[in-house]
Amino acid sequence: MQVTRTGSQGLAAAAIAEATYFDALITAEGDFNPFESRAWDTLRRRFVEFVAPRGELRILDVGCGTGESRQLYIDHAADYVGIDLASQALGIAREKFPGDTWMCCDAREVPFADEAFDVVAYSSVLHHIPDFQKALVEGFRILRPGGYAFAFDPNLLHPAMALFRYPKSPLYSAHGVSPNEAPLMPRRLRSAFNDAGFVGLRQRAQSDLAYRQVAPVVLNACLGVYNFADHWFERVGLGRWFGTFVITSGRKPL
Repeated sequence: MQVTRTGSQGLAAAAIAEATYFDALITAEGDFNPFESRAWDTLRRRFVEFVAPRGELRILDVGCGTGESRQLYIDHAADYVGIDLASQALGIAREKFPGDTWMCCDAREVPFADEAFDVVAYSSVLHHIPDFQKALVEGFRILRPGGYAFAFDPNLLHPAMALFRYPKSPLYSAHGVSPNEAPLMPRRLRSAFNDAGFVGLRQRAQSDLAYRQVAPVVLNACLGVYNFADHWFERVGLGRWFGTFVITSGRKPL
């Protein structure tokens, strides 16, 4: 399936900056997969828990990147569509999964009809969009009544995210961070889902999402220790509120 680009002239400067950053990253690294397999397994279980998918669904994966997030949803998809701003990432996704549909477009203005999808999944992407409320409103539009939105994003309540990935922190490091990337407060996500029209909101934080690598590279020497500590953060119950990522879902009213 050919990768297509839509609405490129309408991309705001923030979207162009994100696309440029990830295109350069993919060109340099050849792929983008931040998580260990067991982290993807955990996110897959949370998707099933939060969405309770029944039957084969039409699923839109927003922020699909090189196709790694596809594994969270594909078991429940009759029709899977991945969209992203980074054309280089989409090219790799198309090579790996040529039977699926991959499109280059802005999450805030997608080229799909009203009520076209059963699930709209935001795969660690809302925290890259300064005005992500518009992406949720667009997702609400293209969901059928009763359909679900599902999202996972870095949690500002997690100590490492607050200290090293929040731009206002004195210890903030821009290494490995895209131009508009910032962790999000859970309550801000809940408010945005609610304002977009979603009901039946569910949310929890999640730790024990082991990373394969981080930036700057020097920190990878300590990554095993971090992953071990984050595993126990979840085991003792703190991950439920202060986990690395926050998972949010909501349903479009019938």
